[in-house]
Amino acid sequence: MKMLRYQVSGLVGAPIGSRMVLSLDEGPGDLGDQVQVDYLKGEIELVRSDCRLLASGVISTQIRIPCARCLEPVLFPMSFEFEEAFHLSPVDIPGEAFYAVTHDGYLFLTAPLREHILLNTPLRVLCRPGCRGLCPECGHNLNEGKCECINEPDPRWTVLPSAQLFK
Repeated sequence: MKMLRYQVSGLVGAPIGSRMVLSLDEGPGDLGDQVQVDYLKGEIELVRSDCRLLASGVISTQIRIPCARCLEPVLFPMSFEFEEAFHLSPVDIPGEAFYAVTHDGYLFLTAPLREHILLNTPLRVLCRPGCRGLCPECGHNLNEGKCECINEPDPRWTVLPSAQLFK
């Protein structure tokens, strides 16, 4: 995926309240930090305020994420509200990170979109509700059938309903 860079210099010198709409329709790509997207679609409205651009919109995407039990890749579609403020000039406060419009009037959306995707991704995604996971002994995917290991569950766990998954 090409860098998500947009020319917004027209808003930098514009009066407060000026608006611009950015249309996103990007194909498969890597946003960094192992965030792979199949697509990014949506519109982001930029509004000029006193010392920053306020960005807001709804973004749709689909990511590939490993199943929390069997580690098989899962296609996970999501939509999220994107809201971010971009300073019109770089801000240098120690210990703080701010997004800013570059000196030549470009707005980079790769990092903020990656952060929003990571914040909207659930901690556990399953390939299917009844995923049986991996054998703890040999690593065989139990969704594909039983393995040759003798997996007798600890009898102390048999009173729990989830212990039925191991039988």
